[in-house]
Amino acid sequence: AARAYAQALRAAVAAGGTPPLPPALARPKAELHAGLALCQLQLGLPAAAAANAGKALALRPEHLEARFRRALAAAAMSDLEAAAADLALVLQEEPGHAGARRELRRVRGAARERDARLARRLGRLFA
Repeated sequence: AARAYAQALRAAVAAGGTPPLPPALARPKAELHAGLALCQLQLGLPAAAAANAGKALALRPEHLEARFRRALAAAAMSDLEAAAADLALVLQEEPGHAGARRELRRVRGAARERDARLARRLGRLFA
């Protein structure tokens, strides 16, 4: 699936011309980037997924699934603050998004654990 998305993106780039793209071309290209981001997340490639989700958001800032996928990629790369910010935006636009709500709880828990570990290390350092 990732190869098919990448191939379709190459064709869209060739057909689209230079940015800024008209909405009729930006929408399908954003969908392709968001789809490729999902494939890359499933393949364990969070940096590539974050890049493609970011490209989708550059084309369509209101694309909630691209924002959610970028948050998942950021969390996978331990950028918990960026993940929490994107997840909060998803929940602001769609409060019933169960995946975003679940992931935000997980990200906040991971941030608390990270901060507690850091506090223990600093406490030992200055004790």
